Amino acid sequence: MTRYTAAVIGLGNIGQGYDYHHPDLVLTHARAFARHPGFELLAGVDPDANQRERFEQQYRLPAYPDCAALLAAATPAVVAVAVPTALHAAALEQVLVIRPRAVLCEKPLAQTLTDAQDMLAATAAAGCALAVNYVRRFDPGVRDLKQAIDAGQYGEIYKGVAWYSKGLRHNGTHLVDLLRYLLGEADSYALLERGRKWQQLDPEPDFRIRFGATEVYFFSAREECFSHFRIELVATGGRLVYADGGSDIRAKRVHDDPVFSGYRLLEPKSHRYAADTGRYQWHVLESLYQHLVSGTTFASDGASALATQALVENVIHLCEPA
Repeated sequence: MTRYTAAVIGLGNIGQGYDYHHPDLVLTHARAFARHPGFELLAGVDPDANQRERFEQQYRLPAYPDCAALLAAATPAVVAVAVPTALHAAALEQVLVIRPRAVLCEKPLAQTLTDAQDMLAATAAAGCALAVNYVRRFDPGVRDLKQAIDAGQYGEIYKGVAWYSKGLRHNGTHLVDLLRYLLGEADSYALLERGRKWQQLDPEPDFRIRFGATEVYFFSAREECFSHFRIELVATGGRLVYADGGSDIRAKRVHDDPVFSGYRLLEPKSHRYAADTGRYQWHVLESLYQHLVSGTTFASDGASALATQALVENVIHLCEPA
């Protein structure tokens, strides 16, 4: 079996933190590279000495204070970029010196659309695959749901409601990207309510996007009350629900009312799609591995992530005073 060496740049929550004390979960880049048989984790990078110490204790591997120190010691074939968004472009520029096979970058791709476009161009010139960590596209339940939608099992999906919290750029972007994946590209968008800003930085508008034949209304919830991430889609042949952050994916088809002639109802029981949110990062790496060894399509590449980022920024632009 071909194995690809790997390193993680940025050892915060998504780098190593979320599953640090939960050995049964695979929620971070470090854990995923350490667990997936197609990769060999070599090292981590973080300017914070405490984070480096935690990494070295957990994985018994070296951690370096910066990219220069890492690249002086190793040439990983795959690099995960999990630093703050504003630092993505600079980190990518540094690692492209060694021409890795792939870079797996956190979302959004960059701080600005111009930086994101430059990152796509730079990776293409270096012959490097640019993957973006929109993790929900890789969940097996989501993939099965998409197959069912594409096969027309629920008829035409004509309307939806989506809830998000913790800012549109930070968290709502996952909703927008997931619906692009399930329903297709956006045809139009409109602002419903400007709303507030999460921590005075990230806008939380209510808005509408039309994905082909489907109008979806997005509403922001208050993260300080509870995290909320939910989609409900109604179709000519049923209803689909993506709830509890993605751990609950279910659908009901319609049937004729057994009592009242001419009426149609949703079936009493839901069909549940088997989500695996406790190992979401493993599924990202499995898809990346298949892309590297056999050239299969990676569901969230740089071009797709750029399209999601552009759509989100267009909605945010509507929030700005005229």
